[in-house]
Amino acid sequence: MSPTPALPFIPQRPPFVLVDNILSCDESIVITDFHIPEDHILVENGLLSEAGLMENVAQTCAARIGWLNQTQPVRLGVIGSINNFEILQLPRAGKQLVTTVAVESSVFEAIIVNAEVSCDNQPAARCKMKVFVIEN
Repeated sequence: MSPTPALPFIPQRPPFVLVDNILSCDESIVITDFHIPEDHILVENGLLSEAGLMENVAQTCAARIGWLNQTQPVRLGVIGSINNFEILQLPRAGKQLVTTVAVESSVFEAIIVNAEVSCDNQPAARCKMKVFVIEN
């Protein structure tokens, strides 16, 4: 799969977008990238904030949901919980993130994922996240 712009598959809109492209996507794994602009709303002192890393993971989940449901309107999701959120580095503006989200389980409209965000091929953050998909 060649990189596909993520914007048509997520409900977020600028200035709150934290994924650029879907690099790979199937039922169990999605990989996205994001170039961190210096003027992004979640960049503080030249670094992407903790909230930015968390939202990047959530938007990667949204990109998967949108990709798998392309024939339907983009669905909204709500973060239900975040467990074991570990920050290994706050990436600098101008850098590229690659985020991998793997589905651990899915029951009805609840999805539990394991996520890892990397920058320069080094881990930046990881967590387990529960997302609830909202019906349109």
